[in-house]
Amino acid sequence: MLANYTWSKELDDFAPLSGSFGDNTVPFNRHFDYGPSDDDVRNVFKLSGVYQLPHAGINGLAGKLINGWEISGTNTWQGGFPFSVYSGVDNSFSGNYEDKADFTGTSLSQAVLGSGRSHAAMVQEWFNTSLFQVNAPGTFGNTGKNILRTPRTFTTNAAFIKDTRITERTSVQFRLEAFNIFNNVNFPLSTKNGLNHPGVDTTVTDPAFGQILAASDPRILQFALKFVF
Repeated sequence: MLANYTWSKELDDFAPLSGSFGDNTVPFNRHFDYGPSDDDVRNVFKLSGVYQLPHAGINGLAGKLINGWEISGTNTWQGGFPFSVYSGVDNSFSGNYEDKADFTGTSLSQAVLGSGRSHAAMVQEWFNTSLFQVNAPGTFGNTGKNILRTPRTFTTNAAFIKDTRITERTSVQFRLEAFNIFNNVNFPLSTKNGLNHPGVDTTVTDPAFGQILAASDPRILQFALKFVF
């Protein structure tokens, strides 16, 4: 068995939507885009293991069916990815349409609705959208970079392997592999134009503002048969 836990923090001044280090949200002020990186996942825990069933002292066809089994699995728990909230209009008159939204609350914790709700409620409104509005004319918005996070994820992959020896030099291996074996619903980051984007609509002026629009793959099963010689 193997287990590891990573606690980390990654910061940069890269404007995620522009796609270029030389094209930041606020011209001549890179600090405006300083904050958690798009890849900043604070907590990641992984657990994996491989177990080969003990050999039973049985010969013949029964022995070939009973012996040679192996089970392996990987579990991954991780926190969400950060994302910014955008205005959707060019009230800064900068021409790049990357203005951040204005936050009307007193603390960003007010915007976090949490993952302890039903999936339907999370999909309909992941964060408190009523606390965000279009930025005031002549400003770039009062919210910072990557201030909120997507839901955390949990995934278990497993494999069931059967090795059957035919002769001294040949054998047949059967594999059943299950990805996301518990069919857990995960709402991760999505990729668009080579850049990471949250699976949440983050633009105030969009009709789906605050809604979760993407999910990871459901349970996937695959079978394989391999002849080894």
